[in-house]
Amino acid sequence: MKGSNSKQNKALNLRLVLSEIVTQGPISRVEISRQTHLTKQTITNMVEELLAIGLVEEIGIKKEGAVGKPSKMLNLTDTGAYSVALRIFPEKIEAGLFSLKGEAVLLNNVEYQTADLIPTINQLLETLIEQANIQKAQILGVGVTFVNETHNSLATYQEGLAFKQALADALSLPVATESTASACAAYQMLYGEAKQLHSFICIHLSDVVEAAVVYDRKILLGKNGLTGAIGELFVTPETDEKTVELGRLNDFASLKSLKKFLGVNAISHEALAELCFEQKKTMETWFEQAAEPMRIAIHSLETLLNCQTIIIGGDVSSWFLDKFITKLRPYIPSIAQYGELDVVRLIKTPHVEEVALKGSATLPLHAALSVDNMQTLCLPSSAILAPVHSLIYLGD
Repeated sequence: MKGSNSKQNKALNLRLVLSEIVTQGPISRVEISRQTHLTKQTITNMVEELLAIGLVEEIGIKKEGAVGKPSKMLNLTDTGAYSVALRIFPEKIEAGLFSLKGEAVLLNNVEYQTADLIPTINQLLETLIEQANIQKAQILGVGVTFVNETHNSLATYQEGLAFKQALADALSLPVATESTASACAAYQMLYGEAKQLHSFICIHLSDVVEAAVVYDRKILLGKNGLTGAIGELFVTPETDEKTVELGRLNDFASLKSLKKFLGVNAISHEALAELCFEQKKTMETWFEQAAEPMRIAIHSLETLLNCQTIIIGGDVSSWFLDKFITKLRPYIPSIAQYGELDVVRLIKTPHVEEVALKGSATLPLHAALSVDNMQTLCLPSSAILAPVHSLIYLGD
């Protein structure tokens, strides 16, 4: 993406420079100029401001070409700023403090009562800050995802917007919210399997099956921010005897359907993963019945969107994901096979157990890298912003 050397476009230029450092670092000023078409002086000005707030550091020297002058390399710092990740379940919160390089610093889980959700988060934040011995002003933002047994409706989406602003005001920090699939897609773009991709889909297996569609490195949110409910796809020609509805992907391949199959209900994802491993023989039957509906869903996504690849993960174990992907092969022939293939059709998320929380942690930084991404973020209504927030989110 090209920047503008006009003074009026500081926020745009800052985001471009920061984006290059985040996704390509360590990187030199010369390489940033080559990618963004910004002048050396403009890049120097942006870098100086990022260095001043401790978000970026110079870590070494690289020689540019045979006769070029050595260039200092730029990278995100490990300790200049952090993000807080929250995954909010119906009765518990999974939380973590992460570096802006996507590495966990501290992890914590707490239970909560619905009426005390925001106070519980506030106390949790204070605990993380105290344990890490950092300042609150070093928190770039809080990334939040919600985990429930139904895909978000318009009502829950609108409630989420109100909650996001209320939480930002209560914490006096920027707050970004997204679906878990979209958070995972943001993580994959910044740190994972999609750093060099421009279009892909993230599938997230949870109580419902979600997806995030990425085109031109932008997560498509849709009219009401609800894009990605692939669990609602019809995948069978048979109808349910009670509802007379066609079979949906959620009926076969979601963790809710798995719990029903195993005869368990109120069980955590971690306990479910252990149970699946213990009952490997029983799981073979579920994998068999879930595989064909998922193959149909994958074929539908490829046919409609012609993406470079599909990255699959979820609230499951690595063992579970390996077994499931094995059952999906051979894939249904689709337009994904046409032309030159620079990446395989389906990619397994490495270290799948960690990515959902890391995705939540990625949301504040992901929001900072594009004006389009800022719609996922709320700034505090009345609190005075810290220098890092004013610069990164407003360009001031």
